Amino acid sequence: MSGRVGIAVVGCGYVADSYRHCFALHERALRIVGVFDRDADRLAKFTACWGDRAYASLDAVMRDDDVQIVVNLTDPENHAAVTRAAFDAGKHVYSEKPLALTTQEAMALRDHAREAGVRFASAPCNSLGESAQTAWAAVRAGKIGPVRLVYAELDDGMIHRANYQTWISKSGRAWPARGEFETGCTFEHAGYALMILTAMLGPVRRVTSFSAEIIADKKVTPALHTRTPDFSVGMLEFDNGVVARVTNSIVAPYDHRMRLIGDEGCIEIRELWDYASQVVLRPVAQGRFARLMERHLGRGPGRTLRPVRKPPIGGRAHHVRMDFMRGVAELADAIVSGRASRLDEDLAVHITEVTEMLQHPDRFSRPALVQSTFAPIAPMDWAC
Repeated sequence: MSGRVGIAVVGCGYVADSYRHCFALHERALRIVGVFDRDADRLAKFTACWGDRAYASLDAVMRDDDVQIVVNLTDPENHAAVTRAAFDAGKHVYSEKPLALTTQEAMALRDHAREAGVRFASAPCNSLGESAQTAWAAVRAGKIGPVRLVYAELDDGMIHRANYQTWISKSGRAWPARGEFETGCTFEHAGYALMILTAMLGPVRRVTSFSAEIIADKKVTPALHTRTPDFSVGMLEFDNGVVARVTNSIVAPYDHRMRLIGDEGCIEIRELWDYASQVVLRPVAQGRFARLMERHLGRGPGRTLRPVRKPPIGGRAHHVRMDFMRGVAELADAIVSGRASRLDEDLAVHITEVTEMLQHPDRFSRPALVQSTFAPIAPMDWAC
């Protein structure tokens, strides 16, 4: 395999515009062969917006020898079926999250890929972002000593009270409120914390969690068909002994912080969705002044760490603060070079298993023992 890797986008909904917006950052590595959506109107509007070639059918995508990677951006309930079809056609797959809605289905996809001799990876790819890599480099350098404890928050505000009907993507797609609410905020968001934590700390071994539906009426008409937790909190115990608390909700004030706590201080990523987020190092508050700052300001003195590099993106909207295509480019490079992907299928299964334990603790023993694992993940070359 040489030159740019051919990709086809399947699913032209709301998130597809975010991926397409970031494609320009990876034109040297990737080329878009074409796009497909089963909704003809959605497909027409997407191709009119971006100028991409439209496929007449999913089968046409799978028959195209120029396509090496299928970028699966369909609804979560369709992820597994489209991914399996790609495997059967000999295509590699990069799937939007969640990879699957159950661990059993995720493991079956991994086994299917290996039988077909293809590879796959799954979003999110924020562990490859500059802010995550900056924090990880500081951990590797021992800036806070051994990491002992992590607090990760993915509280997204009271979404059902927001004016989400006005959230429209560039090609004109409305934010899929019904699908988001019925899939659940934990399946939608936990991966942003888990991807970073597993890269830094390795596999999770035990999960103790609680989830609940706090607000039943999400202001969707007709009413939601599926009752899904809109809050979860879990304690994760990693193989190396680190403990992390991970919170997901769409009913609490917006907070996307991650704090890595070690013997010598704390490293804070202020926004897990922003590759340019500030990463702050705060030493242990020992003196009287530092203790007073913690008590009255909620934080001690700290300094912003110099980023390992400046991200090639920016802006206020989340879709231009995250490079959605970076995971696709990472998988393509791994395929071309023959190396292990930093987002490979074992990691994708592991993230799915831990996420299911967080959202649906009733399906598992307590604490739940995580069965899956993965090989150590390498930092980005430019972050070493």
